[in-house]
Amino acid sequence: MVLCLQVLIYREVISMSSVAKKERDLPWSRAMNAYFLVCLEYYLYGHNMHRALERRPWLEAHLRPVFAHHTFISFSLYLIGFVWFVGTLRKGYYRFQMGQFAWTHMALGLVVVQSQYMIENIFEGIFWFFLPIALVIVNDIFAYIFGFFFGRHQLIELSPKKTWEGYIGGGLMTMVFGFAFTALLSDWNFMVCPPPSLNMTVFSNVQCDVNPVFVPKEYAVPGAVSALLSTLLRRHIASVTIRPVQFHSLAISAFASLIAPFGGFFASGVKRAFNIKDFGNSIPGHGGVTDRFDCQFIMAAFSHTYYVSFIKLSSVTIAGVFSSFLALNADKQVELFQSIQEYLQNTGSISDAVKSAVV
Repeated sequence: MVLCLQVLIYREVISMSSVAKKERDLPWSRAMNAYFLVCLEYYLYGHNMHRALERRPWLEAHLRPVFAHHTFISFSLYLIGFVWFVGTLRKGYYRFQMGQFAWTHMALGLVVVQSQYMIENIFEGIFWFFLPIALVIVNDIFAYIFGFFFGRHQLIELSPKKTWEGYIGGGLMTMVFGFAFTALLSDWNFMVCPPPSLNMTVFSNVQCDVNPVFVPKEYAVPGAVSALLSTLLRRHIASVTIRPVQFHSLAISAFASLIAPFGGFFASGVKRAFNIKDFGNSIPGHGGVTDRFDCQFIMAAFSHTYYVSFIKLSSVTIAGVFSSFLALNADKQVELFQSIQEYLQNTGSISDAVKSAVV
């Protein structure tokens, strides 16, 4: 799905700078745009495929030479495209061709690279893919509602219909939604567990060691707050049970409300620069795919960065260790095996019967 979005949005963005008359005289122009996209997709998805195949060691062992030289192969493919581009430069079209080259790389960076964080989020758990998308959608809905009923003050000139009232109201409601919705999703292993395989479905029986941020914890309520709640609710409340991830959701919700909308404002600026209403007509009545996902890519990038910085656990997996084992030559593999065997014997972790069987 993400790959389809990347291709559709890349096509819409690239088409904005096309000039049919000049491209007829430069027949390789469109082919090069597609080629650079394929090169980048190969580089990005190659890393993801390697991660997925770590759970299938027998298959990874056969493809190890490809993965071992993946970066060099990707760079070589890019160099071929670069030489191809330079070889097609024609007198009288230098400025246009250089502009197209720069626009292509801008599209690759802003569209393909940023959207790749969606894939990274999926590998960490569907929760980190689904929640950011939901927050952007909810913020957009509530910003429209508050702006429609209470909007009086324009927020930014690029989008005349955006108001401060909608911006603030939408932000507050998004944080409330994020806090509550996170608690709901956290009870579902399908959401919080990293996908065990590429063919996982919503009906799969997913099991994992859940990240501690999803485990409910009891927090003491400050005395003044406890007294206020006791008065309002007529019951004594000394503590509350909350999942730590719900506090993290407030930070992610704040980004979805305060910063992510500027991805949409940036897209509005691009459309004004090219004097167009929509990026395309892929979605009848809604414009192009880019018009619907202009905030999602920067949201995905932030969510992944936040997760890696504050939530992800550093862990060594059996699949990762075995992958490193396969990278060793035969002598080193035997040496490592003997070292592990000696350690287990010295610590008494294996019995004499097991030792004899291994030997």
